[in-house]
Formats: sequence, structure tokens, C-alpha cells
Amino acid sequence: MAPLRRFFAPPERWSASQVMLEPEETHHLARVLRLPVGSRVAVCDGRGRVAAAAVIAFREGQAVLALGEDLPGGTESPLRLTLGLGLAKGEVMDQVVRQAAEMGLSRFIPFSSTYAEKISPERADRRLARWRRQVRESLKSSLRTVLPEFSPVQDFAQVLEGPEEVKLLCYEGEAKEGLRAPAAGERVGAVRLLVGPEGGFTPEEVRQAREAGFRIVSLGPRRLRVETAALAALALVQYLWGDLA
Repeated sequence: MAPLRRFFAPPERWSASQVMLEPEETHHLARVLRLPVGSRVAVCDGRGRVAAAAVIAFREGQAVLALGEDLPGGTESPLRLTLGLGLAKGEVMDQVVRQAAEMGLSRFIPFSSTYAEKISPERADRRLARWRRQVRESLKSSLRTVLPEFSPVQDFAQVLEGPEEVKLLCYEGEAKEGLRAPAAGERVGAVRLLVGPEGGFTPEEVRQAREAGFRIVSLGPRRLRVETAALAALALVQYLWGDLA
């Protein structure tokens, strides 16, 4: 049996027996995929629930789905992984957000720093709205069940704060310390990972991070683009402490 097409609807659009899709999701269902009334689909709420459903009507540009049985999840990483990324060009940030969501990211924090791109609060809000839309698509395509959280843009001092057991800053100036395998029996529930913008981090920012409890790590001898560094670091962290095997 072919897998069910998956759609997203936030929790407030669910009732005990039905789900009403938002206009954008309805357009994809009806106009792009051309699924008629009676089609069986899957719907997720971004908070861990996925259910089978059937299209029963279209009302005022919104698809109405009758809920069926809940479907198994099991695709979320046991690791709570937070990525802080220095503000870079829009297309770079977009790519990282989409692919990080597929990698099991829990929280995304864009931050400002010495070499980060400078943007206005209004532009930052527009970017956040776009990233939230993008991760909904990643949620469906990757079969995840929980949407990553997004924080407003933070300054560098703010992004250094957090309760995670492991805190890592990727720095091209670090020649020796790499990401290493955990010790036998080591349990890590949460990691905070910082990747700099184009231009990286200044020595002063590295010093501040070290004083805040971060390990300064290398991703190898080659200089990587922002998007490459972010995805390489996420993959390594998920391999060491998460569920990427």
C-alpha cells in the first residue's frame, strides 16, 4: 500500500472528529495533488500527533477531513538539539532551516554577532514567518511529528545562555579539538550548537563562549561554507548523541 499523503494542521484546527486544513494546505491537496472527496490522507499537528483521515468536503476554500485512527510516530530524535546560527544571507539561512528540520532539530536561534548580517526587526520578523512555513514542509516530507521551535533574533551574549549538558561552538581557528565519540555510558539529553555567519567568529567571541562553558571544536582542515558547516555539525552531533546511525 502506498504511504498516505501527509498534511499539516495546527492543533486549534482539530476537533474530536474532524480537522479543517488551512487554505494553503487545501490548495496543495485540491489543486496540486488533485485529491477528491473520499481520498485517504494523513494529518499531523506539529506537536507529536499524526492521524489517518479522509477528505469529506471543501468549505469556503478549506478542506474538511474526518479523523480516523492515530498513526505511529517514532521519528523524533531523543536528543534535544538547539542550533544557533549567525545571521547570513537569506538563501543560506533558508537552506539551513529546511535541512536542519529534516535532521531532527528541536530549536533554532538566529543570532547577531560581529560578522553577522545586519537586518531590521521588521525584516527579521518576515524571515521568522518564512522559516516557520518552510519547516512545515520539512515536517511533512521527513515524516517528523514535532515542529522545531523558533526564537527571535538574539545577540551573541544571549545565545550563550542555556541549560544544555553539551555546548559546542564550531570555529575554523581551532586546529586540534574535534567532535569526539562520547565516553562509554555517557548520556546526553540536550546539545547547544553554535555556527557562525560568513566570516565566522572573532577571537573575543570565542573567548566569551569558552568562559560560558562551550567547547570550541573544529570541523576539519577545510574551510566550509555556512550551510555546509551547519549541516555537517548537525549530522555529527546526531550521530554521536542522537539517532543518526
